[in-house]
Amino acid sequence: MAAAESLNVIALISGGKDSFFSILHCLQNGHRVVALANLYPSPLPLGEKGAGEEEEDLNSFMFQTVGHTVIPLYEQALGIPLYRQPIVGGAVHTGTSYSCSQDDETESLVPLLQRVMSAHPEANALSTGAILSTYQRTRVESVAGRLGLIPLAFLWQYPVLPPRTQTALLQDMQAVGLEARIVKVASGGLDESFLWEDVGSGTVVRRLERAMRRFGSDGDGAVLGEGGEFETLVVDGPRDLFKGRIEIREEDRRVVREGGGAAWLRFLDARVVMKSSEEESPRLDCRIPDLLEPKFAGILENLEAFGKDDGGAGLASSIDLSARTPSYSLQLSDISSPGGGGDGFLYWTIAAERKQTTQTISEEAAEIMAEVRRRLSQLSLEASDITSTMIILRSMEDFVAVNKVYGALFTKPNPPARVTISCGFAMPHALNIILHLKILNPSSSPPPSRSALHVQSRSYWAPANIGPYSQATSTTLSPGATQISIAGQIPLLPSSMSLPGASSSSPLQDFSLQATLALQHLFRIAFATSTRWLPGAIAYLPVSTSLPPPPLLARLLSRTWTLAHEDPTPTSSAPPSPTLDLWAEKHDAAMRSLGREERPGFPDPGVCEGEVGAGPVFVVVVQELPRGAMVEWHALGGVGGEGLKLTTSIISTSNFQIHKTQSASSSSSSPSHTIIISLPYNSSSNPSTLSQNLSLALSQYQPESQTEAGRTQHLFIDVGILEEIGDDIRMTMSGFVPCWSIWNAEGERLGAVLVFLLEG
Repeated sequence: MAAAESLNVIALISGGKDSFFSILHCLQNGHRVVALANLYPSPLPLGEKGAGEEEEDLNSFMFQTVGHTVIPLYEQALGIPLYRQPIVGGAVHTGTSYSCSQDDETESLVPLLQRVMSAHPEANALSTGAILSTYQRTRVESVAGRLGLIPLAFLWQYPVLPPRTQTALLQDMQAVGLEARIVKVASGGLDESFLWEDVGSGTVVRRLERAMRRFGSDGDGAVLGEGGEFETLVVDGPRDLFKGRIEIREEDRRVVREGGGAAWLRFLDARVVMKSSEEESPRLDCRIPDLLEPKFAGILENLEAFGKDDGGAGLASSIDLSARTPSYSLQLSDISSPGGGGDGFLYWTIAAERKQTTQTISEEAAEIMAEVRRRLSQLSLEASDITSTMIILRSMEDFVAVNKVYGALFTKPNPPARVTISCGFAMPHALNIILHLKILNPSSSPPPSRSALHVQSRSYWAPANIGPYSQATSTTLSPGATQISIAGQIPLLPSSMSLPGASSSSPLQDFSLQATLALQHLFRIAFATSTRWLPGAIAYLPVSTSLPPPPLLARLLSRTWTLAHEDPTPTSSAPPSPTLDLWAEKHDAAMRSLGREERPGFPDPGVCEGEVGAGPVFVVVVQELPRGAMVEWHALGGVGGEGLKLTTSIISTSNFQIHKTQSASSSSSSPSHTIIISLPYNSSSNPSTLSQNLSLALSQYQPESQTEAGRTQHLFIDVGILEEIGDDIRMTMSGFVPCWSIWNAEGERLGAVLVFLLEG
């Protein structure tokens, strides 16, 4: 694997187990902790006048406050500088998403971290112990982003990673020698007999499981205290971090009882006992979750065997794509007119023709974004109404400049999901950027609602968002019916955001790993957003002379996709629904008393009526992918919702093949349809026949008048066909994606693939 860069980390600590275990994972990943940072409530810390007897637990939404009088001792115990500051304000904005608000307690982090960065200018990362709490994570990410710090949340989604047990995290803490004592209980399933117990000990873990099970809330983070069921105080850990241990004698602990059965410990005194050089202490050896979970590790083994058995197949079909220089052009008006869809969405395709050779790529991008703003304003829409985008560049070298201009469009949290590719000389002359947008239709009834999964922290789960995009957006069109757009997934290592290291001996082996890892990312994001099924997918390949030819890779990627849909065993420890957040609900006893139903796994065959295999997958060769990746997965939509039922059909003619997926919810009378039409490629075909076939396919689901809103979500088309058919179909380019070549699951070359989404 590629070596990760070493970061200089500011570690947010609360005294609890999660923040310290996150520090240990920072160290395990080769990072250096330069400072500790903590926010505390009034009254004063331990040892100062007025402390102790006046202490109370503030029950902050954002920060653990019980046991805060012990925090100053960590500076001596760890030998790392500690910076503290009082909490100012309260939980003003309690939604899971967060925008800067000067009255919110979250903003107390800003001056604290600014002090730390002033004293430690080398600091470039911020560690937090978020596990399942979107509420907590998004607030830390908001502050980190404003201060230019890389957010690290190595425990994020830890319970849903193999071995997928709620207790795995507690057991891993115990194995590495982290000693965390329970200092507060606030659940009807727990009582004060748990106070000062070591949360990682086998006996206590079993007691917690039994207690939470009786209360109907195991399996949703309750065993970890994620809903505020209990809180902990770390008193010792491996020598790599703890140079001394914290001792609090029994006579210096007082039980404080609150209403509703809650109880917590007040500490009258505490001290640090430094460890002697002879004293035995566990060495740092945190278990890092495997890069591939068992299902995808098995897929990779299958692909490696497939590559050996079929390594020479398809070589005769190899095409020298890199040497081609297409010569065709499109009139700007042909691809700039607004498109529309069914009741739920509008589809826009916008480009700017370079007016002069001195115009920079940033100026072209600014022209496009100005047009986007104009159209949004015309319909009384905002950038936050955009659910997904696709950016097509001539050169990936322009990505940084374009991304900067593009990112300025989004000023609120949770930008749209995004796919980015470059198409090189397959792009029409005079065009360097094409932008496709999918937007909420303001005339829909009822109005659609939008939510997003926007994780910016590095973890072991899936790649962080390091630009203006979300992992996925979910749009509820009607009760029980949800459309999910997932960002294009490349095979980054989640913990370092780098590509896997290249093998000098086997490019195909490298490709198989990247294809499997990127698809695992796609599936994890689909699961986290309650996606039940994907109607189909595109796998993008860059033009390459080092890899086997596209026909072989198309068969390999098809096999990856099919195997991932086989035996979709439900995840045994599903996180709570994205609409719930345990941390934010920690004060709601009624919610804590309710057991939450476990969500089905992904993909969910339970929604399929009859035999429904994996949706179609197509391989599209383009010029280059972000970060120099070998593959990028692009889900062609996604469906979710309660009472969802899917039916599929395939219609084959001599002109094209139609894959149709209908999704209907028991609570909605209006089904949606994803239609994917593929056209064969035959270089000996008459250009007029190619044109007629494509026009016929488009006319199946396009309005008769070209002045009306078109419904084409994507039109992937072979550049060779574009050169042959001339101007015949230039007025149908909504969703236009120029491709070096397109291949189906059998490794057969296609001329075009069209994607439509229809509601009703």
